[in-house]
Amino acid sequence: MRRILFAFLATTIFSGAVFAASPRPECAHRAMVVSAETNATQVGLSVLKRGGNAVDAAVATALALGVTEGYSSGIGGGCFVLVRMASGEAVAIDGRETAPLRAIREMFIPRDSLAPLDLSTVGVLAPGVPGELAALDLALKKYGRLPLAEVIKGAIALADTGFPISKFYWERLEFNRDKLAKFPATKSLFFANDTSVLKWGDRLVQKDLAATLRAIGTAGIDTFYSGPIPQKIADFVTAQGGILTVEDFISYRPRVRTPVAGTYHGYEILSMPPPSSGGVHLVEILNILEEVGLGYLGAGSAETCHAMAEAMALAFADRAAFLGDPDFVSVPVEGLVSKDYADSLRHRIQRWRHTKPEGHGIPVGWFPDTTQRHTTHLCVLDEDGNAVSLTATINTGFGSGVVVPGTGILLNNEMDDFVTNPNGANYFGLIGSAANEIAPAKRPLSSMAPTIVSRNGKPFLIVGAAGGPRIITAVVQTISNLIDHSMQLQAALDFPRIHQQWQPDKLYLEDGFPIDATIELQRRGHTIAYGGFWSAVTAIQVDSVSGLIFGATDSRMDGSAAGY
Repeated sequence: MRRILFAFLATTIFSGAVFAASPRPECAHRAMVVSAETNATQVGLSVLKRGGNAVDAAVATALALGVTEGYSSGIGGGCFVLVRMASGEAVAIDGRETAPLRAIREMFIPRDSLAPLDLSTVGVLAPGVPGELAALDLALKKYGRLPLAEVIKGAIALADTGFPISKFYWERLEFNRDKLAKFPATKSLFFANDTSVLKWGDRLVQKDLAATLRAIGTAGIDTFYSGPIPQKIADFVTAQGGILTVEDFISYRPRVRTPVAGTYHGYEILSMPPPSSGGVHLVEILNILEEVGLGYLGAGSAETCHAMAEAMALAFADRAAFLGDPDFVSVPVEGLVSKDYADSLRHRIQRWRHTKPEGHGIPVGWFPDTTQRHTTHLCVLDEDGNAVSLTATINTGFGSGVVVPGTGILLNNEMDDFVTNPNGANYFGLIGSAANEIAPAKRPLSSMAPTIVSRNGKPFLIVGAAGGPRIITAVVQTISNLIDHSMQLQAALDFPRIHQQWQPDKLYLEDGFPIDATIELQRRGHTIAYGGFWSAVTAIQVDSVSGLIFGATDSRMDGSAAGY
């Protein structure tokens, strides 16, 4: 009878989904590459085997992802590169897109009821000035061993000869069908005929992109930033009513920044500083949670999820208020990531009841101003101990939807990451302040969080994610699963996630989240919103005892890990 009762309860509580044991992650002894797409992973691995270091492999993988996962990243977008050399030297390279020089603060606010509402996400006004190529080139020249002409070969080959469309790629094509059909060069690339996109298994060949990459490999990035390529882009965009100009490309510069640093239970954390909010709020959330005792409360319990959700809401309230391009606004980074500030926020959390933060906190260094899912991540660890965590994006799926004729370049829609309308939210439901309003040459706020976690001066975890604002919370939960709950790497990535971003005041749970925990969270005052899978993590973990290197990609997406 007791067995029958237990079986009934188990079926009742956990109906809807069963989480089987996760498979073992990829294992290697010397080096590892992990990315969201198998062909790109193999390109990076081949560079390591040819004598390249982690930076060389990361650049090669990123360029290849721009070909095989073009709906998420590419040279028409931007990236953040976090490098930690075996010597301990660490640097953050900012390849974030910038607003065109002709951009104005209110350019996307509708003038009348007939004005299009999607100008910041679709079409020629949506792109910022691409920065990925400049950042990759800077990383390569400063920290790599191989020339650009060598590491770009894999991307050229994949664009030139093509690759079979995966199920995941086909689903992205179907989802974005209407946007892609608006633009002739885009439609000719991704549609098999007038009405049908390429199917699962069809070969995607990108001859124009191959020619563009080949020109870059031969002449260097100057051909992209001051040669014939920007002229083609500017001529096409301006003819269609856009504002990108050749001068925008000529004036673009990547930035070298100091990583955000923090600690969690004795582990050292390095992540991306502003204009990304990812690193700041990753550390802020972990600081709040450090004294909660999540290991004791248990993974996935209502108590753990409640504490995490409250910490997330507090951090996202701060994100909306304080974060922006540090070249334009003063961001109180040290105050936001301090342990004392986290202590003050933790005291605002009620253990048994959800309380929506009325607004931001007051970190040290901030003074009031009286004047007023579609990204990719890769990780590389080489045999010398050099580590790279790199997140790249064109923002939403297939960016602006605009492929520039004759170049194969798909332009981003990063202008939507600014505060495009002070009274509204962006594509991801995020709101912001004047710190993130549009200005010429300004970088929009990001949530990307390429992160490297070390222990006793040695890399322990190289991690990052795709998924807009859910990047931050996905990386937080991955780190907690490994450190607080001692999960195996693949299990840490696959464990069901939650997300709370302050506005809207909802606690998002992935499909299949345990019913008992859901009921208790509702009882504590959380408004529950169910969804599919909205973030994807890639990671490398080093076992300090055996020295083995483990690599894993999120089971929610395509991807692969490979090492030797």
